[in-house]
Amino acid sequence: MSYRIGFASIDGTVIDQHFGSARYWQIYDVDKEAHFVETRKTAAKCQGHCEGGFDHLISVLDDCDAIFVLKIGEAAAAVMIAKGKRVFEATGEVEDILARLVGSNLLKEDS
Repeated sequence: MSYRIGFASIDGTVIDQHFGSARYWQIYDVDKEAHFVETRKTAAKCQGHCEGGFDHLISVLDDCDAIFVLKIGEAAAAVMIAKGKRVFEATGEVEDILARLVGSNLLKEDS
């Protein structure tokens, strides 16, 4: 089974953006290998706290099964989870996280 993952990363090397202020999303398809799909750009509408106003990010990430961000507030996480997305706060290099995802069952629904 393949999963589409969005990483909040400006240059695609490290997770370096908070959910609400993320301007760039690196999109990968992950199954037995990780495949880069594209970079998606969005307006950073939230500076600090963001009450609601996540529609632009929901639209950009609509086809993603999971997202990895540096930080995400409880309200934003609840919105994404309600939309069927897995949400992970993480730090580090995108390639390292992808390698762990390929070698694990982290994204499986029953894990």
